[in-house]
Parts: sequence; C-alpha cells; structure tokens
Amino acid sequence: MPYGQIMVRLIPLPDRDGQPGDARLWINPEHITSVAPIVTRSGEEIGVVFTLAVDLKLEGLPMQRAWLATCHTAGETDQEWQQFLDLVTGPGLA
Repeated sequence: MPYGQIMVRLIPLPDRDGQPGDARLWINPEHITSVAPIVTRSGEEIGVVFTLAVDLKLEGLPMQRAWLATCHTAGETDQEWQQFLDLVTGPGLA
C-alpha cells in the first residue's frame, strides 16, 4: 500500500437467512452515527428465544434495523452484543 493511504475497514452485518458467517451487508464502522441494541424475547417449543437486533444509523442513510443473533439465554445475548461492539470499535479504536 502506498505511503499515506489508509485501508478502509469494513465489518459484516450477519445474514439471518444465510449460512453461519454469511454477511448481508458490509459497513464502515467509522460511518456509524448511532447504534442501539434491540432485544425481543419469545417462547418457542424449544424454550425461550432471545432475538438480538441493532438499530443502526449510518451517515447519509436512514435508520435501519439489522438482525445480529438468535440466543437461548440472556447471557448469550449479552455476549453477542459485546462481540458486535468489539467488532465496531476494532483494535485500538475503543
């Protein structure tokens, strides 16, 4: 990479309908202006299910809601949220 150029860092938003690890959208975390977790809890045949989503506002775009994970405990949900925050802040950006 030539001197003085910085590589853009992109992070994935997971694809709820895809395979594990698939990304629905790649975003530049530097363009995030607002982010908030949204957790819904529902009862299913397999027990309680927590759905973690994020309300995300990017520069120049309207607010959008993106799915992050489906979990079976509040602790798992917290862990998924922290992993997303760690991904957003990246190394040395916290």
